[in-house]
This record gives sequence, C-alpha cells and structure tokens, in this order.
Amino acid sequence: MTSAIIVSQALAALAWIAAAPLETTTSTGFWGLLNDPRKLGEATLIASGAILVGFMVRRMWPRSMNPLLFGWVAATAVVAGLAYAGVQSAGLVLWLFIGAAVLLGILAVVMG
Repeated sequence: MTSAIIVSQALAALAWIAAAPLETTTSTGFWGLLNDPRKLGEATLIASGAILVGFMVRRMWPRSMNPLLFGWVAATAVVAGLAYAGVQSAGLVLWLFIGAAVLLGILAVVMG
C-alpha cells in the first residue's frame, strides 16, 4: 500500500512538471540574446554606459598611474557587477569585453 502511494505521488509530480509551460530553446542561451532585439538593445546600453564610465575614469586618473588600464578595469567592473547581479545582457557584454581585451593583447604582442 505504501509503495502505491509513493508511485502515485511520483506520477502526480511528473504530470505537474509536464503540464508546466516550457520556454522555447531559442529564447535562452547565447543565440537567444542575439535574436531578441530588446536584450540586444539592453546589451548595447550597458556597453555604452560602461565605456562612458571607463572614459571618465581615464580622464580623471593621474597620468603617472596608467589611466588607460584603470579606465578599462572600471568599465569591466561595471559590466561584471551587472552580470553578477543577474542581468543576462551584461554577461554578453562581459564576454565581448574579454574578447576585445584578448584581441588587443594579441595586437600589442604582434605590433611590438
């Protein structure tokens, strides 16, 4: 009798899970961010704001303390903070910032 109750509860739980509406696979993940114009616009606004913050830090930072590096770090910190807070578009922008940093590093090594 007890096993029948356990099986019926398990089946009821599975039926409840199956009845819940599922999101389509295109609305999640990396491609979902690129296909949704609202998320893409949000990512653009985040990137623009972070670049503005980085530029302001670069202008205010003393020249003897490498202002370009600290401007880049400030912009990345803004984006990383938003990504940590759970904003999905900030994760996309963070990956773009990391990719840009890698490409600039390669360019610096190649150009000497």
